[in-house]
Amino acid sequence: NEELLFIGSTCHLDSCKLNDFLPIKCSHCSHTFCSSHFLPDAHHCDKWDPSAHNRVAPKCPFCGIPVAYPSGGDPNVTMERHFESSCEALGKGRPSKKGTRICAQARCHKALIAPIACPSCSKQFCPEHRFPGSHTCDSGPSSTTSK
Repeated sequence: NEELLFIGSTCHLDSCKLNDFLPIKCSHCSHTFCSSHFLPDAHHCDKWDPSAHNRVAPKCPFCGIPVAYPSGGDPNVTMERHFESSCEALGKGRPSKKGTRICAQARCHKALIAPIACPSCSKQFCPEHRFPGSHTCDSGPSSTTSK
Protein backbone atom coordinates (compact mmCIF):
# COMPACT_ATOMS: atom_id res chain seq x y z
CA ASN A 1 0.00 0.00 0.00
CA GLU A 2 1.43 3.38 -1.02
CA GLU A 3 0.05 5.17 2.07
CA LEU A 4 2.42 3.20 4.30
CA LEU A 5 5.45 4.71 2.53
CA PHE A 6 4.63 8.13 3.98
CA ILE A 7 4.43 6.92 7.58
CA GLY A 8 7.63 7.37 9.55
CA SER A 9 10.86 8.74 8.17
CA THR A 10 13.96 7.71 6.24
CA CYS A 11 17.18 7.10 8.16
CA HIS A 12 19.56 10.03 7.58
CA LEU A 13 22.63 7.73 7.37
CA ASP A 14 23.70 7.53 3.71
CA SER A 15 24.58 3.85 3.90
CA CYS A 16 21.18 2.90 5.41
CA LYS A 17 18.24 5.03 4.14
CA LEU A 18 15.78 2.62 5.81
CA ASN A 19 12.19 3.85 6.06
CA ASP A 20 11.59 3.51 9.81
CA PHE A 21 8.05 3.73 11.18
CA LEU A 22 9.36 4.83 14.60
CA PRO A 23 12.27 7.13 13.74
CA ILE A 24 14.44 8.59 16.50
CA LYS A 25 15.88 12.09 16.39
CA CYS A 26 19.48 12.54 17.53
CA SER A 27 19.53 15.04 20.40
CA HIS A 28 22.90 16.41 19.23
CA CYS A 29 22.59 16.92 15.45
CA SER A 30 18.75 16.80 15.20
CA HIS A 31 18.78 14.38 12.25
CA THR A 32 16.34 11.46 12.16
CA PHE A 33 17.66 7.89 12.25
CA CYS A 34 16.40 4.33 12.41
CA SER A 35 16.62 2.34 15.64
CA SER A 36 20.00 0.90 14.58
CA HIS A 37 21.70 4.25 13.94
CA PHE A 38 20.23 6.78 16.41
CA LEU A 39 23.16 6.60 18.86
CA PRO A 40 25.92 9.19 18.21
CA ASP A 41 28.56 6.47 17.75
CA ALA A 42 26.41 4.55 15.26
CA HIS A 43 26.02 7.48 12.84
CA HIS A 44 29.35 9.22 13.59
CA CYS A 45 27.63 12.37 14.87
CA ASP A 46 29.63 15.56 14.21
CA LYS A 47 27.94 17.48 17.04
CA TRP A 48 28.59 14.89 19.77
CA ASP A 49 31.46 15.61 22.16
CA PRO A 50 32.38 12.41 24.03
CA SER A 51 34.37 14.36 26.63
CA ALA A 52 31.20 16.15 27.75
CA HIS A 53 29.34 12.87 28.31
CA ASN A 54 29.89 9.78 30.42
CA ARG A 55 31.74 11.75 33.09
CA VAL A 56 31.69 10.35 36.59
CA ALA A 57 32.07 12.55 39.65
CA PRO A 58 34.69 11.01 41.94
CA LYS A 59 33.55 10.17 45.47
CA CYS A 60 35.30 11.73 48.43
CA PRO A 61 37.34 8.99 50.16
CA PHE A 62 36.41 10.40 53.58
CA CYS A 63 32.70 11.28 53.45
CA GLY A 64 31.63 9.33 50.32
CA ILE A 65 29.85 12.28 48.70
CA PRO A 66 30.34 12.63 44.90
CA VAL A 67 32.31 15.80 44.11
CA ALA A 68 31.45 17.29 40.71
CA TYR A 69 34.17 19.09 38.76
CA PRO A 70 33.83 21.42 35.77
CA SER A 71 34.27 20.06 32.25
CA GLY A 72 37.92 20.31 31.29
CA GLY A 73 38.86 21.00 34.91
CA ASP A 74 41.19 19.02 37.13
CA PRO A 75 39.24 16.72 39.49
CA ASN A 76 42.15 16.80 41.95
CA VAL A 77 41.86 20.57 42.42
CA THR A 78 38.12 20.30 43.01
CA MET A 79 38.59 17.41 45.46
CA GLU A 80 41.23 19.41 47.37
CA ARG A 81 38.79 22.34 47.59
CA HIS A 82 36.16 19.92 48.93
CA PHE A 83 38.59 18.67 51.61
CA GLU A 84 39.35 22.22 52.72
CA SER A 85 35.83 23.63 52.77
CA SER A 86 32.94 21.16 52.79
CA CYS A 87 34.03 17.62 53.74
CA GLU A 88 31.85 16.67 56.70
CA ALA A 89 34.10 13.76 57.71
CA LEU A 90 37.02 16.17 58.14
CA GLY A 91 34.93 18.49 60.29
CA LYS A 92 34.32 21.08 57.57
CA GLY A 93 30.59 20.37 57.30
CA ARG A 94 27.99 22.56 55.72
CA PRO A 95 26.83 25.52 57.75
CA SER A 96 23.46 24.73 59.25
CA LYS A 97 20.67 27.23 59.59
CA LYS A 98 20.70 28.92 62.96
CA GLY A 99 18.69 26.85 65.41
CA THR A 100 18.32 23.87 63.05
CA ARG A 101 19.87 20.74 64.44
CA ILE A 102 20.86 17.89 62.14
CA CYS A 103 21.74 14.26 62.80
CA ALA A 104 25.35 13.80 63.99
CA GLN A 105 25.86 10.85 61.61
CA ALA A 106 28.34 11.95 58.91
CA ARG A 107 26.24 11.30 55.78
CA CYS A 108 22.81 11.89 57.29
CA HIS A 109 21.29 15.29 56.55
CA LYS A 110 18.00 14.85 58.41
CA ALA A 111 16.75 17.75 60.49
CA LEU A 112 16.12 16.72 64.07
CA ILE A 113 12.54 17.42 65.05
CA ALA A 114 12.77 15.16 68.09
CA PRO A 115 16.51 14.56 68.66
CA ILE A 116 17.55 11.37 70.43
CA ALA A 117 20.77 11.43 72.45
CA CYS A 118 23.02 8.37 72.24
CA PRO A 119 23.59 6.95 75.74
CA SER A 120 27.24 6.19 74.90
CA CYS A 121 28.55 9.33 73.17
CA SER A 122 25.77 11.84 74.08
CA LYS A 123 25.51 13.15 70.48
CA GLN A 124 22.07 13.78 69.01
CA PHE A 125 20.78 11.54 66.21
CA CYS A 126 17.69 10.89 64.13
CA PRO A 127 15.64 7.75 64.95
CA GLU A 128 17.48 5.74 62.27
CA HIS A 129 20.94 6.37 63.81
CA ARG A 130 20.02 6.50 67.52
CA PHE A 131 21.72 3.24 68.55
CA PRO A 132 25.53 3.11 69.05
CA GLY A 133 25.80 0.32 66.46
CA SER A 134 24.09 2.37 63.74
CA HIS A 135 26.44 5.37 63.91
CA THR A 136 30.15 5.84 64.41
CA CYS A 137 30.05 6.04 68.17
CA ASP A 138 33.35 7.39 69.49
CA SER A 139 32.75 6.47 73.13
CA GLY A 140 35.05 3.45 72.91
CA PRO A 141 34.04 -0.18 73.44
CA SER A 142 30.56 -0.58 74.86
CA SER A 143 29.81 -2.63 77.95
CA THR A 144 27.29 -4.77 76.08
CA THR A 145 28.40 -7.36 73.58
CA SER A 146 26.28 -8.91 70.86
CA LYS A 147 25.98 -12.67 70.83
